[in-house]
Amino acid sequence: MTESFPIAFNLESKNRQGAMGAAFDDVEVRIEAADGRELPDGEIGELAVRSPGNCVEYWNNPEATADLMRGGWLHTGDLAYRDADNFLWFKGRLKQIIIRAGSNISPQEVEEALYHHPEVAEVGVVGQPDPLYGEQVVAFVVRRDGSTLTAEQLRDYARERLADYKVPERILFVDSLPKGPTGKVDRRALKESLTTSQTATAAG
Repeated sequence: MTESFPIAFNLESKNRQGAMGAAFDDVEVRIEAADGRELPDGEIGELAVRSPGNCVEYWNNPEATADLMRGGWLHTGDLAYRDADNFLWFKGRLKQIIIRAGSNISPQEVEEALYHHPEVAEVGVVGQPDPLYGEQVVAFVVRRDGSTLTAEQLRDYARERLADYKVPERILFVDSLPKGPTGKVDRRALKESLTTSQTATAAG
């Protein structure tokens, strides 16, 4: 992030595929709950950083600065957890969390579960407003060439890997997913597509 220098590095000698790595020696990190409590290893919360590379403030924006810097810690907006060996694991963006019936759902966690299906080429997960539960989980899925995968088959697969409340209520099969400049799936564009004319083939 531009508000701080690099925070962690996944050393080749201790490589863990998918991890952000361990914090540099001059960087302090903590995982915080929504109420500011530091969480123990293994629990997911917001990654907060204290580092000589942290920015001081946002120019002429004291409100944003106060939200970023709380209690002397820079709050990244990233969800992560730390394992017993001090390796950090990214679990999504705090602002992208789906809140269904009071439970927090990480879009990235759902995406990772669906990605493991051999007939799934790409997937993007977002929340959609729901009058009963607040939000529902919606998955946009690109099938591999020749696949005849159905929404119910994919839901059954997801149920083996996710808690029931995290399984997508809607699965939309599409030809491609919108991407940002870095090549990541543009979840904002996916959410916007739910409120405009829908060209995806709904299967559920």
